Amino acid sequence: MDFFNPGTCFHFGRQLFSGKKGKETITGGVFEMDIKKLAFRNLLRNKRRTLLTALSLFVSGFVIVTLHGYLRGALDASKEMIIKLDTGHVLITTKEYFERRIFLPQEEYIQDLDEVQKILDNSKYVDFYALRIKAGSMIFTKNGATKPAYIFAIDPQKEKKTFDLSRKIVEGENDLTKGGVLAIDLARSLRVKPGDTIIILSRSVYGGLSAIKIPISGIATIGYAAFDRSLVILSFENARKLLKMADGAHEILVFLKKEGDINKFIRSLKLPENLVAKSYTFVLGGFAFFYKFADIFYMAIYILITLLAAFAIVNTMTVAVFERMREIGTLKALGMTDNEIFLLFGLEGTIIGTAGGLAGGLAGLFTNAILHIKGMNFESMIKGIEFPFPYVIRPSVNPWILLIAFVIVTSMSFLASTLPALQAKKLLPQEALRTL
Repeated sequence: MDFFNPGTCFHFGRQLFSGKKGKETITGGVFEMDIKKLAFRNLLRNKRRTLLTALSLFVSGFVIVTLHGYLRGALDASKEMIIKLDTGHVLITTKEYFERRIFLPQEEYIQDLDEVQKILDNSKYVDFYALRIKAGSMIFTKNGATKPAYIFAIDPQKEKKTFDLSRKIVEGENDLTKGGVLAIDLARSLRVKPGDTIIILSRSVYGGLSAIKIPISGIATIGYAAFDRSLVILSFENARKLLKMADGAHEILVFLKKEGDINKFIRSLKLPENLVAKSYTFVLGGFAFFYKFADIFYMAIYILITLLAAFAIVNTMTVAVFERMREIGTLKALGMTDNEIFLLFGLEGTIIGTAGGLAGGLAGLFTNAILHIKGMNFESMIKGIEFPFPYVIRPSVNPWILLIAFVIVTSMSFLASTLPALQAKKLLPQEALRTL
């Protein structure tokens, strides 16, 4: 037998690894059983190249998890802020007020509160609700400063869950019976402090001008740039006195026990004909679309990030194929099939992706957990923007994103390794053995 003939060597290898044990025939089983060990050994043989490739996938997994945590945390915080401060889960107003809500029409307010409150008190879907009086105004001070302001009347005792004023006070006190509370940037621009007196000028519900003179009881930070620049918080008594309103409110923000019951709750309402109830998604319009489909956009970004890292897998495995030509030829000559060669290289790429993606994802989840506790303060960066983002963002800590990142990175690693694996599969034993 001519052992220097590649074809003879190939057939001899097939016979060598096809034997008999008793009456059972073992064909190709050696490589099927050892292919995992062989893949691990090949990776450990060139530790530096393996580690560099795994590092790129580590970064990919880390970025996916941390980026998702930040973006989801920011969106959830923004959505929560809008719901608590502006819309509730369901917003109840008069029809005319809702149509012109952006202009704050003071004269369009809910006059018969008792009837609506009775309906809400008897609803099985309602957790609690909050009354709001809103209006535009001008503030005048003794030092001659004048600024436009946004009147925001609440009942602090009933809004602990939505607008806990006591936690927002940075100077003075939150007692609205003693005066008004100014947002911090508005107070700075007016150059006033607790104890000073201001005059608030607005338009009454009858269309004429109206003014009240009240002391400043406290200064608060709202945590939202647009509100910090313009908000003046009043008691219902002072707001109604200023606007010459009867016992009414412009808006009723309804907070449900379950957000998923919004449509059921709205259908169950039997409100007076002049009132409407709208879900927060309807009120927000385009913003709601952004919140709803954000995860789809983010998933596309995550896949793009992983694709960039997957190029490292393609590069590593392609180099490995050319460096291991003679080895591939020898393995084929000894009986390893084309599919087993393909599986070997695919498995090597998958192992690198699994290790790198899992380690990166765990590191990202741990980072998110730390930042969630401490919070990320972006006040200096978003102070001038109008988009409703809070100053402090706490990244979301969701174990599911770890699984998603792991699946994306591992899948991309396997797919990236298939190209060089196909190259290795197509090599003929005699051609590979001639390679120097």
